[in-house]
Amino acid sequence: MAARPNTLHPERSPEEWLGNEIRQWRTLRGYGQDELGERAHLSGDLIGKMERGERRCLRHHTEALDVALDTGGALTRSLVLVYMRVAPRGGSNPAVTTPLPPSAGPLNVSAPVIVATPTGPEPGATVRPGDVAHVRSAAAVLRSWDNLHGGGGLVRETAIAQLRWAEALTSAPCSGALRPDLLTAVSRLASAAGAVLLDAGEFAEAGRHLRWATNLAEEAGDWSARAVSYNLRSRLATWCEHYDDGVTLAELGLVRSDRLSPAERAMLHNAAARGHARLGNHQAALTAIGRSDEAYAQLRAAEESRWMTYYDDAQHHGDTGHAVYDLALAGHAVDDALDRLRTAVDGHSQPFARSRTFSRTKLAGLLLVTGYPEAALPEAERAVAEVAQLRSHRASRDLQDLAKLALRYGQHTRLQGLRHQIAATVGE
Repeated sequence: MAARPNTLHPERSPEEWLGNEIRQWRTLRGYGQDELGERAHLSGDLIGKMERGERRCLRHHTEALDVALDTGGALTRSLVLVYMRVAPRGGSNPAVTTPLPPSAGPLNVSAPVIVATPTGPEPGATVRPGDVAHVRSAAAVLRSWDNLHGGGGLVRETAIAQLRWAEALTSAPCSGALRPDLLTAVSRLASAAGAVLLDAGEFAEAGRHLRWATNLAEEAGDWSARAVSYNLRSRLATWCEHYDDGVTLAELGLVRSDRLSPAERAMLHNAAARGHARLGNHQAALTAIGRSDEAYAQLRAAEESRWMTYYDDAQHHGDTGHAVYDLALAGHAVDDALDRLRTAVDGHSQPFARSRTFSRTKLAGLLLVTGYPEAALPEAERAVAEVAQLRSHRASRDLQDLAKLALRYGQHTRLQGLRHQIAATVGE
């Protein structure tokens, strides 16, 4: 029998956080440590130490691992964002740091590691294409971290720091030809940061950044970035129980839908469906879900932008399933909701751990509501274990709702134990 892998603690240090990223990618690709070592021309023992945080990753390590694991450069981008050089304590701003240069070696482990970025370019400095590329990379990394770990902790701190630097770029001198690309890149980053803050439970700040993302996208004339910002603004409004606003924002995002890709249209129809479902507009919600299904049927993955590649079968069924879930609680389309949520749970891969947890928690809740507690328990217990690995306000709130649904089975011993597990996990 293969040895059980050591439990990682990514919240304890940057080394262990990055080690967890390496293990997640290695597991996703189905490699053992020795096999990955052969592919990356590193020793399996070294990979094990880096995964456990016992050995610091260097730039040439992550570059080799990115190639071997076909990550698209994700580990090297993570290295640049996680390990930051701290300014001297006697400096004018000791909290400001600068990213490691490509040739940088290991840092002084005893020095504090603060996730922050420079306040902006030097006065009078002109924005360069490399700056725009940095912002794009930061947005991509934030999205991947948010999906895997939730929006709290290190992910939140990184989002705030990167936004500070990107905001300064928008005020710096920039050529007319480059400015639309800059505005689009910063809009993407602001949307990614807004999603992080939404998941962390900081709703006012999330709304402020998402509105800024919309303004930037509209100034750039980028309909795709605009759609993403409106989708997140709609979901934020619905989460904050402003359901009518949620529908309106989704419909605003669908303006000139002929300029949007199938995935973008499906995404926005899902956001509208959630608002309608919460308002009790059952037929309107079902209509929006049908439109989402129609758009998804037209999707061709190779033709979607890099920002929409996440929208796969699992994501579509999860998003629509959450909308149908609200209908199912009122007795509508129960079987459809169960089917969609099961498809999402089974289809989400580890990089989308949080989305899988959302769908699993909803699936367990619906099984409780429909009178299948024994089927609900395994899903509920796995959801509790998954939430314990996340920093997600929304996932914790979903668990609290699940505990309330379990109250109807007051004499069920395992469900009583489940409620205690949930209370311990979410800190109540």
